[in-house]
Amino acid sequence: MWNNAAGAVLGDGKFQVGGSYTMWNVSAESANAPGPYNIAAVAGYGRVAKFMTVSAGVRYFGGNPYDIVDGATGVISGTFTPVNLQAGIGLGFRILPMFSLGANVSYVHSVLSKDGKAGAVSADFGALLDLKFMRVGVTASNIGSGLDYGTGPNELPANLKIGVGTEQRFGNDDKHTLSVNLEGGMLFSQTSFFVGVGAQYAWNDMLRVSAGYHYGDQATQFYGSYASVGIGVKVIGILFNAAYLIGTDKDSPLTNTFSLGLGFAF
Repeated sequence: MWNNAAGAVLGDGKFQVGGSYTMWNVSAESANAPGPYNIAAVAGYGRVAKFMTVSAGVRYFGGNPYDIVDGATGVISGTFTPVNLQAGIGLGFRILPMFSLGANVSYVHSVLSKDGKAGAVSADFGALLDLKFMRVGVTASNIGSGLDYGTGPNELPANLKIGVGTEQRFGNDDKHTLSVNLEGGMLFSQTSFFVGVGAQYAWNDMLRVSAGYHYGDQATQFYGSYASVGIGVKVIGILFNAAYLIGTDKDSPLTNTFSLGLGFAF
């Protein structure tokens, strides 16, 4: 749902749903890297026809509470917690046996203060080419209106990405699987480029470990550069995932970020 809506329809799965909880920036110690934040997401898809999938998802971002200070007296009158919500639906279509297209539309609701509220509509578009030995995907994300809190619109982080990946099986009964993925792209508003690489080893489609690195300019992309490691377990269609992100820039907003996920697929 949040990566490439064209991806699910090329697979063999009929239904998948998953949720995640992220503790973002647990060890924040400076104003440049505030936190920690709480992020929760639920998304899934269902196959409604051999050539078509429908997906839906909701994401919640809970900011750090801050004091409400009276501008005239300087007295603290309470606290306020910023909240951001995003909800969307998507469609995926298999155009050819090896090629699919997808799109989703989302509504974003953002509340930064008692009087600072904004909403926006955004769309994501994706395409995926499956050449068996390699997959190539292209996405254009966060295309839509800006968030206006009363001081003028703030642009959404619209971006274009292209990714290439391969998955190779080997060993007795193909119990071992190695996947390697490369991704690159740019933000439209800042004309800022980023690139990422990741690798994953899986055993018997049950246990997997992964690692990756993302390079980006923190001055224009906020997240900047970071590394990640992860582990996943799959038992009778139930998936458990855990990931840890390490920000490599000074005062990175991703320092000590943990994510846990639970899903079901058949």
